[in-house]
Amino acid sequence: MTAGRSLADDLRAAAARHGERPAVIDGTVTLSYAELNEMAGTIAGALHTAGIHPGDCVAWHGAKSSLAVAAVHGILRSQAGYLPVDPDGPIARAQLIIDRSRPHMLVADTAARDQWRTVAPDLDWQPLPAGSAAAGSLWCAHWKSASREPLTDLAYVFHTSGSTGHPKGVVHTHASASAFVDWAVQELEITEQDVIVNSAPLHFDPTTLHLFGAVRVGAAVALMPASAAPFPAAYIDFCRQVGGTVWYAVTSTLVWLTRRGRDQLPHLASLRAAVVGGEVLQPSDVNVLFSALPGIRLINVYGPTESNVCTFHEIRGPQPHNAVIPIGRVLPGAEIAVVDERLDPVEPGSPGQLLVRGSMLMEGYLDPEQTSRAFVHTSDGRQWYASGDAVQENAAGELEFIGRQDSQIKSRGFRVELGEIERHLHALENIHEYVAVATPDAVFSNLITLFVSAACLDDVKPLPDLLRSKLPHYMVPHRIVMVTGEMPRNSNGKVDRKTLTDLAAQPDLADRPELAVVH
Repeated sequence: MTAGRSLADDLRAAAARHGERPAVIDGTVTLSYAELNEMAGTIAGALHTAGIHPGDCVAWHGAKSSLAVAAVHGILRSQAGYLPVDPDGPIARAQLIIDRSRPHMLVADTAARDQWRTVAPDLDWQPLPAGSAAAGSLWCAHWKSASREPLTDLAYVFHTSGSTGHPKGVVHTHASASAFVDWAVQELEITEQDVIVNSAPLHFDPTTLHLFGAVRVGAAVALMPASAAPFPAAYIDFCRQVGGTVWYAVTSTLVWLTRRGRDQLPHLASLRAAVVGGEVLQPSDVNVLFSALPGIRLINVYGPTESNVCTFHEIRGPQPHNAVIPIGRVLPGAEIAVVDERLDPVEPGSPGQLLVRGSMLMEGYLDPEQTSRAFVHTSDGRQWYASGDAVQENAAGELEFIGRQDSQIKSRGFRVELGEIERHLHALENIHEYVAVATPDAVFSNLITLFVSAACLDDVKPLPDLLRSKLPHYMVPHRIVMVTGEMPRNSNGKVDRKTLTDLAAQPDLADRPELAVVH
């Protein structure tokens, strides 16, 4: 990216070149590039009037829509960075994120504003002009606590699950976001003729490609409605109706489509490129896709939110049933290292932790302590982001993913720290012990089981509703199991998580007399 250029410049350029072409398709409202550019300018002007300055952090809370896309571009046009909040998650978690992030302002649609009124009635909401009555209404309010200092070149802040029990705010700049967008546009050969299918929520990192890859070249982004996302037939039909040509989603979505929507896959004939990542990809799912769509490009990518995508591997045709699908080679502009516990390079083919550095890497976390824990220095003095992922190099020189080195898992494509689930049980007097474990699942990558010990079953029954009020849907345990006796323990007296993980994988779990499955 040209020095000093921001993501906001791309919308101006796209509007000048492709003003009448569709920019956003959301099922109810289609915005042209000229209309989106005008809305972004109106919102940016209103934010400046409300006191927003370059580098400020502005939270966005609202449903995925053309209005949301305009709000994101308006925030960027104002030279602030945006912090998206899950519109479908509990308001208590949204409040936790906002309290810890200390944005200068909160921007919301009407439904989200009404949610905030239940937990923060003192917020002074004011209308925020958006320039389009058809797209809906926007509201803004200055956050009640002192805002943080402006951040240089701030583009956005995405939150991931944190090992301390608190979500981590990942700070990306215009430079780091554009480094990824530049690669994606070039590698996928995206042009103004493309329609990029967006099925992810706007607080999830694949939207960096969906929103900004489209704007970089004047392509359209098609926002899949929530009503279509849970059903394979409706999901595929939406892609067909909008003429989707480029698709980027988590691996579990591909797995779900190949196993539950296999017969409908040929209706995705307009797709020319599919990008998946975030979880291990199996050859059987690859082969089902190629059987239905033999001409499609399929790319497996790797990269935590902190680094955007940093490695990739193009899968060229059907794979042997026992193949290991690599996460591939490093992207241009990125550097990787595979190291042992002493941070020394391992021998080729040996497992080790993956370290990442380069132009697409985050600036850090909002919390300086989290930032200091995330970065390490190798013996040559260079600083790296420690991914916590174990990998190894195969005979072709490409990386293969082995697994996590800590308690972080992936479920439905989202990163989940099991400790964040457990944190919400700390203050419950009647729950004595609690352990969240994950077991592999063919569709969702992992299912979460929460084991608890308590005096009686009535103390456990409220937990499902409690956790649903505190956690996003992908973190709510699939099952909550009360252990009627003692929790299993290892030789050092700690709860034996491995035994509980093995127990959670047993098909007769509900029939065991020492356990009571709540849900």
